[in-house]
Amino acid sequence: MNLAFPEYRLFLYFITLISIVRIVLAPYVGLGVDEAHYVLYGLNLDLSYFDHPPLVGWIQYGAMYLFGVNELAARVGAILIGFIVPFFVYKLIYDASKNASYALLAVLALHASFLFNALFIMLLPDTILFLLVLPIIFTVICIEKTNSLWMWLLLGLLLGLAGLAKYTAVLFLVPIILYIIVKGRYDMLFNPAIIPAVMIGLIIISPVILWNIQNDWSSFAYQSDHVVGETQISAKAFLNSFGAQIAAYNPFLFPLAFFGLYKALSSENDTLFLTSLFGLVLFFFFTFASLFKTALPHWSALFYMLFIPIGSYYLLELSTKAARVYLNFVIGFGLFISAYAYAELGFKFTPMPAYQSIHRDIYGWDEIMGKANAHIHNPQKEVLAVTNWTLASRGLYYNLPHKSSFYLIDKRQDQFDIWQKDSPLGKDIIFINTHFFRKTIYEYARCEKTAKIDSFDIVLNSKKINSVELIKCSNFQGLR
Repeated sequence: MNLAFPEYRLFLYFITLISIVRIVLAPYVGLGVDEAHYVLYGLNLDLSYFDHPPLVGWIQYGAMYLFGVNELAARVGAILIGFIVPFFVYKLIYDASKNASYALLAVLALHASFLFNALFIMLLPDTILFLLVLPIIFTVICIEKTNSLWMWLLLGLLLGLAGLAKYTAVLFLVPIILYIIVKGRYDMLFNPAIIPAVMIGLIIISPVILWNIQNDWSSFAYQSDHVVGETQISAKAFLNSFGAQIAAYNPFLFPLAFFGLYKALSSENDTLFLTSLFGLVLFFFFTFASLFKTALPHWSALFYMLFIPIGSYYLLELSTKAARVYLNFVIGFGLFISAYAYAELGFKFTPMPAYQSIHRDIYGWDEIMGKANAHIHNPQKEVLAVTNWTLASRGLYYNLPHKSSFYLIDKRQDQFDIWQKDSPLGKDIIFINTHFFRKTIYEYARCEKTAKIDSFDIVLNSKKINSVELIKCSNFQGLR
């Protein structure tokens, strides 16, 4: 596959255009909850972190070192990944079909799935795994053919980086072992080249291990509870999880992913078959997790990243007019909605009911922190605080230009407890209450005196998207 050939030109034009759109849009959209959290990783560089391995934070550190602390720097890593990943998807489908049109439509289908247009502009640990999963699959297939030492070393490097990105990358080992067993290539399991490959992987993930040794394995304990954490099966959690996935990945493309998995499982193409094993492991793991606790849509993003393009390819392979009409419709529909969403993020033109705006989590935090800091007269004595971690990530980030101290005050153990080096006890705390996270402070905290000192609305297009109260707690003495 030589991308210099004219038949690949439309693909190159498309991914270049959409990457430019993301770069232009990035500085004008406030940071979301997770985005701000991982930017804070980069601003507090460490071996690892309470809730995730460190690679996302290390990337953010590098981006902010190069471009400064701003929204564009926070997103440049995701935008770059969003530019590179389609090359791997294109290669996967082109190698299977030898058809440039099929490969292009598969890439278009990926971008017609709504959530990927967010994940290719927001740097999450999942976004990093998008960059690694297909190279891992390609490398395993290459090892099967050549058993090359260099390919084994590359596999160790890629798996180590995946482990440095997200704990669930350990699942990648399962389909690789299954593939070797199914293919009867037991000689691969006893190849001496595995030893240096394993050593490379362990060296790469050693910061995670060292951090957990230093912190009582708290990250592993948190993740095991975070993914499942319940023992009672919940039909509501299961239905909510799948409902969220259907909405997030485009209702018309959602079944196509499972069609792609079904077809790939019986494929004679080794790459597609190995990919199907990855899909099965990912699907069963997150389905099992959703039986106990509502799974967030992006947790299963790797599955849909692999199988929406594969499902599109197999639909085209049917060579029927109905199949092509359906695929053209769902791609057109998805790209239109995604383009509209990008335009709305940039221009904020759609009227929405009060407190229902899609901007409610990403708009106005610079204003909130500015108005809260206007009440800080003695930064040594007076501080700002919130009572929920989702507020804390954005509050800390948008408080950076100010001189005040900022705290998360709650009973939950998390990364903020590690970042907060001193105690808020004895301080005069100005609590920030929002419309969506509101605490009755005199019932929540022990204070010498509690008083509401300000309230204001965050307004967009003449509609309230958030309401804020500032509650002063004098001489804070802990939670009740």
